[in-house]
Amino acid sequence: MLGMESFSADAFRLLVSMALGVAVGIERELMEKPAGVKTNVLICMGSTAFTLLSLRMVGPGIDPTRIAAQILSGIGFLGAGAIMREGDHVTGLTTAATIWVDAAIGMAVGMGYFTLACLAALATLIVQVGLNRVDMIVDTLRQRHIYRIVSAADRESIDAVVKIMRSHRISVMYRKIMKKEQRYHSQWWTYGHPGEQEKVLRDLLQSDRVIEVTY
Repeated sequence: MLGMESFSADAFRLLVSMALGVAVGIERELMEKPAGVKTNVLICMGSTAFTLLSLRMVGPGIDPTRIAAQILSGIGFLGAGAIMREGDHVTGLTTAATIWVDAAIGMAVGMGYFTLACLAALATLIVQVGLNRVDMIVDTLRQRHIYRIVSAADRESIDAVVKIMRSHRISVMYRKIMKKEQRYHSQWWTYGHPGEQEKVLRDLLQSDRVIEVTY
């Protein structure tokens, strides 16, 4: 009878883990992200199963926390695989963070902390869905753009670009300058108000020091 009770408890925890993984994964699936429903479910269930296994490992010289601790290491590899660089942009950070939270949810279920697991899943959905609108609002106020500028190979050309950026309160996060064929080829990673970005582009195109601009 004890074996059946243990089996039922384990099966229930795996089902709860599956349900929470589905809940978290649906949003990723709808957003067409690399880690969809199946990935999120498997991570949650796997974390739960490993946690249950670690609870069963009792005996002299056995540390039941070792398996649970290694879950985080394994999740780190999965998360790293979800992060990709596409040109000048890095994508997959949110997906990697979701995978990390999936593991925490699965471990909480495995330990029997159902309330904590449900709250974590709910909070994750709130962040994924609710904060998308916040991101959209921020994007309307502050946008990032990369300017690729070809100019004369002198200090005055760089100073002219800096002056234009500053006049429109555009912040330069990073810049790279290369000299090629007696010209400067520079890249400027910037952020600022969309309207001001348009003014910067206009002034760059009108500048006598600038030969070519890619925006």
